[in-house]
Amino acid sequence: MTTTRNIFRHPFHGVVAAGLGVLVLGNAGCLFGSGAPKQNMNTSPENTSGQGTVQATLGDNGNTSVEVRVKHLSPAPKVAADASVYVVWIRPRNAEIQNVGALQIDDDLIGKLKTTTPHRAFTLTITPEPSARMALPTHPAVFTSEVNRVD
Repeated sequence: MTTTRNIFRHPFHGVVAAGLGVLVLGNAGCLFGSGAPKQNMNTSPENTSGQGTVQATLGDNGNTSVEVRVKHLSPAPKVAADASVYVVWIRPRNAEIQNVGALQIDDDLIGKLKTTTPHRAFTLTITPEPSARMALPTHPAVFTSEVNRVD
């Protein structure tokens, strides 16, 4: 006859087991990350030292929250003589390109932009531009990425 021992018979054992469960589940976010993974953006041949990531997550009302981060990106005027800012563009599938904001680069050559779009899948590009209010890109992209939000 086989006997099994009930580790939860003693109240202290139940507390220890419950505590371990909370610890393991609580750290699952640290182990697996929260939300969608950041994906590396492709750089242009002219942008040899720049690095960038984009992260697309489920936002409010089913929209997509987009976070773009770049580093080691030269100031826009050094990339294009008439440029003063980098612009982030989203081109949804079967739709026109959209200016979603200016990516300001700080003195440490780091930039970050958070925005929201109703689209789940799109091409994201970053271009140097003369103004943050451009309707269409005027210079080649320094970063590109195909983005598909995974919930």
